[in-house]
Amino acid sequence: MRILRNLMSGLLLVGTMTFVGCNVTPVRIPELPLSEVKPYFIEASEVQAIDTAYYQVKDANGQVLGTVLLSAPYSDPVKGYNGPTPLLIALDPENRIMQVAMLDNHETPRFAQRVSDGGLYQSWKGLSVEEALAKDVDAISGATYTSNSVINSLNVRLEAYQRQLKKDYNALKPNFWQRLFAPKKR
Repeated sequence: MRILRNLMSGLLLVGTMTFVGCNVTPVRIPELPLSEVKPYFIEASEVQAIDTAYYQVKDANGQVLGTVLLSAPYSDPVKGYNGPTPLLIALDPENRIMQVAMLDNHETPRFAQRVSDGGLYQSWKGLSVEEALAKDVDAISGATYTSNSVINSLNVRLEAYQRQLKKDYNALKPNFWQRLFAPKKR
């Protein structure tokens, strides 16, 4: 028993020293200006950051109007013709896509315009996250690199969002220890 106690004390000491020795700096969550979400949520009065690329939009009464997802940094490795094609994805309260828009990028303007004029962003309008991920969307002819980048960026971000929602849901479920030590119901 004494050996086990000494071993546990040693492990605790090493773990504490390791944690204290790490220079952990908090991640700064960037703000999303209200002006950026107003085109999608007219009644918006508050944008609340959930994480670095996930925001809840609320009205003056605190009612959730929807969610805004930014594809970056999740989709940063996805490249178009001249680099990443960062997106803003606006979701309604039921997690249906209201709007997809390309943010500042380095794509050739005429290719970016072809993607927009070709109706690519409208391909997902009204779809749930699951439906959007399951949908086979074709690239726009004459802007293949850019449109494939948009499609892949959207998919990468929606997959990450699904994982975030599942993680949040699982965080609400009691774990083994919580169930073990929970007061017994009579």
